[in-house]
Amino acid sequence: MNENLINTINNAWDDICSYPSLIKAHENARKGKRYRPEVLGFTSKLEDYLIEIQDKLKDGTYELGPYRKLWVSIPKKRLVMALPYMDRIVQWSIYQYINPIFDKMMIEDSYACRHNKGSHKAAHKLQYWMRQAERKPGNGWYYLKLDISKFFYRVDHEVLLKILAKRIKDEKLMKCLQGIVNSTAEPFGLPKGKSPQEVPQEEWLYEVGMPIGNLTSQLFANIYLNELDQYCKHILRIRRYMRYMDDIVILGGSKPELKETLEKVRAFLGDELHLELNKKTCIRPIKCGIEFVGLNINTRRIKLRKSTTQRIKREVRGICDKYADGRMNREAFDRRVASIRGLLTHADTRGLRNRLNGIYIRAEQKKMYREDKTNGRYGGDNIGLEQDNNDPGRNNRQDIEQTVRVPGD
Repeated sequence: MNENLINTINNAWDDICSYPSLIKAHENARKGKRYRPEVLGFTSKLEDYLIEIQDKLKDGTYELGPYRKLWVSIPKKRLVMALPYMDRIVQWSIYQYINPIFDKMMIEDSYACRHNKGSHKAAHKLQYWMRQAERKPGNGWYYLKLDISKFFYRVDHEVLLKILAKRIKDEKLMKCLQGIVNSTAEPFGLPKGKSPQEVPQEEWLYEVGMPIGNLTSQLFANIYLNELDQYCKHILRIRRYMRYMDDIVILGGSKPELKETLEKVRAFLGDELHLELNKKTCIRPIKCGIEFVGLNINTRRIKLRKSTTQRIKREVRGICDKYADGRMNREAFDRRVASIRGLLTHADTRGLRNRLNGIYIRAEQKKMYREDKTNGRYGGDNIGLEQDNNDPGRNNRQDIEQTVRVPGD
């Protein structure tokens, strides 16, 4: 049977609108958020709200929005938009139906927002390729790093809908997706070369852009750039090509070869997807290491990027100060430390872990001094730094090791 027919979506709308599908969408949407007031209020009248959603979807009166805006600054300043909980359920119901179908059509080395295809797996696969290249004879391999300028803010709605329509033949589903993509609730697009903070609200564009924060935006982004993936793998025949959302790395045996590839990719992006590359795009020897998915990767080790290291140290100082001053309890502190520890386990961070332990030791000393002073056991400005058996740093070192350091140290 023709592969195009197998991967075509027909008669999907009834399944997406079905009560079991909406229940499953609700269970997915509330993960990690079930105690938020909005979710608790929805859950208290779950059946009524789900039937309301179902009726609106079936009779074509469902409308998206409005969006709630939030500026985030990590790793760089971005405008994130959040939908009401009802809209998130609709997006989950659509996502859980069409994502498995589109996922099967994507290349092996596309890693963002896919099951078992996270950033750490991408980093280790790239390092494996670099080690292979290092063993090959010749003058050394190079890498081409492609970075698309303001990707989420520049996705062309008309192009995206044409790509979706190639596979989705269900008219009702396409009409709903058109409403999500061409939403009039909020403009998501920016003029070329502009950053979100540089553009006043009245100059944002409706015909381009996707809201960062939408579940469907993640899926649409992968579907959109899958066109580039297929071009590079099947037309240009690039063997070592990897993409993590809009960050792309290509390994090649020579600089002229990668320069030629760069020009072809640049032309494809401009002509077919109406996108541009930014100034971060470069060609360098792989022996210099590759910065990818927030990590510095070379053939021998994977290290955190300097800006990430500094951000972690600021984070640890902040939570340690709150813990020492009594503004954060032990349970909340341990949860924050666990997330940091999880990040540290995927890179060579022995030196950083030692520095973080030092921050924690000082916080413990400060906390013990504050508690003992409250109980009248210390006087003056003595904070218990004497090197004796009462040294809080010495007494608590085992607890410190277990709290901040990761297994295997």
